[in-house]
Amino acid sequence: MKKVFSFIIIVSCCFRLSAQDASQSGLAISGYTRSTGFFGIINHEEPTQKSLYNETSLKLKAKTGNWGQAYTDVRFRVGTEYGTEFSTMDIREAYLDLYLGKLDFRIGKQISPWGRADGWNPTDNLTPSNYFVRSPDHDDMRIGNYRIRGQYNPRDWLKLEADIAPWYTPSVYRFDLVNMPSFVTIGSPAHPGFKWNKSSVAAKLDLVFSDIEGSVSWFKGYDPLPALKPGVLPAPPFSDFKIKLLQVPFRQQIIGADFASVIFGTGIRGEIAYKIPEQGDTIDPMIPNSEIQWVISIDRELGPCRIIAGYMGKYVFDFIPADPPQTFDPAMISNPEVWPMLGPLLASQIGYYNRILYDQTHEWSHSVLFRPSVSLFHETLDVEISTLYNLTTEEYLLYPKVTYHLTDGLLATTGYQFYHGGDNTRFSWIKDAFNGPFFEFRLTF
Repeated sequence: MKKVFSFIIIVSCCFRLSAQDASQSGLAISGYTRSTGFFGIINHEEPTQKSLYNETSLKLKAKTGNWGQAYTDVRFRVGTEYGTEFSTMDIREAYLDLYLGKLDFRIGKQISPWGRADGWNPTDNLTPSNYFVRSPDHDDMRIGNYRIRGQYNPRDWLKLEADIAPWYTPSVYRFDLVNMPSFVTIGSPAHPGFKWNKSSVAAKLDLVFSDIEGSVSWFKGYDPLPALKPGVLPAPPFSDFKIKLLQVPFRQQIIGADFASVIFGTGIRGEIAYKIPEQGDTIDPMIPNSEIQWVISIDRELGPCRIIAGYMGKYVFDFIPADPPQTFDPAMISNPEVWPMLGPLLASQIGYYNRILYDQTHEWSHSVLFRPSVSLFHETLDVEISTLYNLTTEEYLLYPKVTYHLTDGLLATTGYQFYHGGDNTRFSWIKDAFNGPFFEFRLTF
């Protein structure tokens, strides 16, 4: 009901704005409808249906003279996913813009990612993600959150931005699709509550010149991805051992910078971010360590071909090496001598889950990205192959995709996702959920 009410308000606002002055105002309607299917192939067995749905996106933009505009993106989806039928309406974005000369305000649910590099954006910490979205479009991973954004343009080459997100919106990580021990259940992300003094805040200074552009940024607030923490341990003696893991948000500060330029026809982009999680009076081992991430990427067009390559490095401060813990066997609890060690054993296991989740199993880590693409037959056929390889953990992704432009606005896309990772890696967690072919037919209007 809350989503329906919000949608009605925005649509009403759009039509009201568009009716004020036909010469300076107007209503634009656009969107798409698509049919999408993802299939899974595990251990070279027959393909199984993982996701099959129809989705329609309705985008409304209403402008009133030079004073502002209203925008909303509503998505209606029906189908099945991982054996569960669903029918949903998602208000992905719904916001109002107000223009006051060199000062702009945006209020509402919005998606405005930060960062200029290709592949990874360590400075983008305001926008949560759905890591398990089933879509050929990478942008669909982004989730809108409620915030207030102000931008001030005193010069053409200078822009100052400030953001406040008073309501916490977590990223989506489907632990129910991860191969966890049978005695473990994962709770929904905890909400820290609404307090203005606990809002996530951020600021950015953008400099844009003819040959180079860049920014410096600062963020203080909740990490979009909550950490795993143990719930209440059952008391011995045990009849049926079960434990619930909680998803608990934590706060951090991030100082970042990015740049983009073109040198001899080659685009060069880079980012760097220093992340400092906040600890309380006592050290919480479930919260990730401070770290620094850096990214450099290049892109070059050669006729119909385009090549994107990138490198991402990470250094974890105060790193203490740790071997993956032994798999906890519930049968151990039949021995009362084990009961005093139960808490430390589980804490060690859950702590290592967080190391995997935040990619902190090594002090130094290095990853490379390579994405060649080509446009053929008068730009009616697009072929690309994305490859990602983590040199440290030896995880890799192969992602070929082919898109055919049937007519103006009608696209047919097919491809294949293949994740591979050894034990105790993120790709080993998700490979059974993601590996396999997919297709999509999309009509844009």
